[in-house]
Amino acid sequence: MCANCGCGIPEDKRGDDRNITWSEIQASAEASSISPSDAVANIAEMSKQQAS
Repeated sequence: MCANCGCGIPEDKRGDDRNITWSEIQASAEASSISPSDAVANIAEMSKQQAS
């Protein structure tokens, strides 16, 4: 989905290229030789660190 808004549509940027799609998450995971789930977990962890 536009991963950040939660719309549930995997490849819809909802008219704004700043939104993140599933294929972008998959590509970033492949670039790091990790699973998409691990990439999402790493993003969530970074978000917690940045929020403090």
